[in-house]
Amino acid sequence: MLKDFFSVLSGILLNPILFFGDIKDEDWYQRPVTIAGIASLILSFAVTISIFITTYLPIGATLFEKVNPSRVIFAYPTIIALGFAFSVITLSIAFSLFLFLNLVVFGTLGWLVYFVGNVISKSHGDFLKHLKASFYLSATSILFVIPILMIILTKNKIIGFTNFRVGYNIIYGLLVIFLYGVEAIIARKMHGLKKWKAFVVALIPLLVLLAFGVGIDKFILPKIQPWII
Repeated sequence: MLKDFFSVLSGILLNPILFFGDIKDEDWYQRPVTIAGIASLILSFAVTISIFITTYLPIGATLFEKVNPSRVIFAYPTIIALGFAFSVITLSIAFSLFLFLNLVVFGTLGWLVYFVGNVISKSHGDFLKHLKASFYLSATSILFVIPILMIILTKNKIIGFTNFRVGYNIIYGLLVIFLYGVEAIIARKMHGLKKWKAFVVALIPLLVLLAFGVGIDKFILPKIQPWII
């Protein structure tokens, strides 16, 4: 499964014109959704590792300090079991959240390209093909592994919160620019549009992504700052 995921990811990153010009005739909820699920799982592991290092380990160390030295050996199994249990819970919650976001965000982008493409081309495209293409595109969301792991550096005072925020915005900005180009390719392939019309179609998803990114930067990041620093 991972081999297939990275094969899809490399195809999207290295040759998106070929990849999206030759999407197989398959059910949208099979391989495309599986790709979105694997991307979500990778992001979930990154979140779990980050939270384990920045939160669970310090809590475990504090618990050990309160245990009588002669009884530490008996406390090990309990604390390890608790750490594992909390990590599994964190992984499950993070996976559900990322899968929901990937399906909703990229599903919305697919619908927007489909709808605007129909208006500009004055034709009726195949919505399921747009949906499949967009769910495949969700593989690129693993780029957010970088800012997630940067939380560890921020929590340990290696970098400041301002640097973390700048790093997040750079990663998000690069992804948005890439997605804009790929959405234009999808619009051109699915609707047979000229290049300039395809880029016009992709403007709507671009604006949605920019608004989404600004919302995270202005409202979400300040909320989680106390936990990160």
